[in-house]
Amino acid sequence: MNVPKLRFKEFTDVWKEYPLKYFTTPIKRKNINNESDLPLTISSLDGLVDQRTYFNKVVASKDMSNYYLLKKGEFAYNKSYSVGFPFGSIKRLDKYNQGALSSLYICFQVNNMNSDFIVKYFESPQWHKQISLCVAEGARNHGLLNVNINDFFSTKHFLPQLAEQEKIANFLAIVDKKITNLENIITSLENQKKGLLQQIFSQKLRFKDKNGNNYPNWEKKKLGKLLSITSSKRVHEADWTTSGIPFYRARDIVSIFNNKPISKIYISEKLYEECSSSCGKISENDLLVTGVGTIGIPYLVKKSDKFYFKDGNIIWLKNSPAIYGKYLFYIFISSYVQKQINMMTGKGTVGTYTIKNAKDTNILLSCLEEQTKIANFLSAFDRKLENQKAQLEHWKQIKKGLLQQMFV
Repeated sequence: MNVPKLRFKEFTDVWKEYPLKYFTTPIKRKNINNESDLPLTISSLDGLVDQRTYFNKVVASKDMSNYYLLKKGEFAYNKSYSVGFPFGSIKRLDKYNQGALSSLYICFQVNNMNSDFIVKYFESPQWHKQISLCVAEGARNHGLLNVNINDFFSTKHFLPQLAEQEKIANFLAIVDKKITNLENIITSLENQKKGLLQQIFSQKLRFKDKNGNNYPNWEKKKLGKLLSITSSKRVHEADWTTSGIPFYRARDIVSIFNNKPISKIYISEKLYEECSSSCGKISENDLLVTGVGTIGIPYLVKKSDKFYFKDGNIIWLKNSPAIYGKYLFYIFISSYVQKQINMMTGKGTVGTYTIKNAKDTNILLSCLEEQTKIANFLSAFDRKLENQKAQLEHWKQIKKGLLQQMFV
């Protein structure tokens, strides 16, 4: 039966099949005389957005009179496929009153259906099977699906009566509101954290000892005078394997920092031991810092860690009794150190953060007791932040499950 797996109990009717052209009207309205100077693009995650902000540059032509003029509440289909969006994205214009969109997109308005429901339907994967039927065989050219406009509007979709559409749309709007609230909380906490880092490492915010007394004045020291800074022994790509000891590159350190999946690259246990015999093994509270790509991103080694890493791409700061590991991590992500890294590696160029750069990097050194207090304070704040991020991920998974089960 053409009914969803998850449904409000008051609805029992079978969902009816409609061709897309039954409840939509194609939009071919041109942006005559450049009525809109806002170039739009579709982000699979963020919807229809300002192209200039999204790409941080102008991609559209100066003359956009041949573009479509899309108005608020109207839809567009982006045929570009990407990870997680194998058949592109269909989004409604919500953020602006109107904008100009390349004629590569298919634009339309929705008639006789609840527009909010249609938005959610196109967030679900249920429309993919119909699009897959009209994609020309092997026709994935330069990231674009070859979808004929007539075939697109002939795709068939199962939809309920308006009352059920409205109920589903309102319910999913509540879930979206929860997700948005969590995103706003996380943004606020991240801004607070930036402010705390700035205050602490500019010494506007100081901690006191157990007797309420000030700690000694901080000293400015070069890292090269405080600890050993080196890198690993070279491992060639030909030595990579699909199992064994994890092998990290700079991009993996960045992914870990951003809580994203890392590459699954390994080296053999034998090669790991051979390389480690000459340069040593990482140990708890060592700090690894990216030297290429997104430069200056730190990773604090945990006691349980066992991995190897790419020489030159990652700088290895070996732990020292003079510096509490977590303190070093936090001062590295502060503007105090990041500004130095930017100056050393050059602005607007493809720079590298070298062992010499690391040795010449200044840090502010407090006594170990205050270092520990600072690190513990910031760690507690991070736990609060991570808790909110975990809740956000939980609600995103809930929404994903609902989208899979509430549509046909």
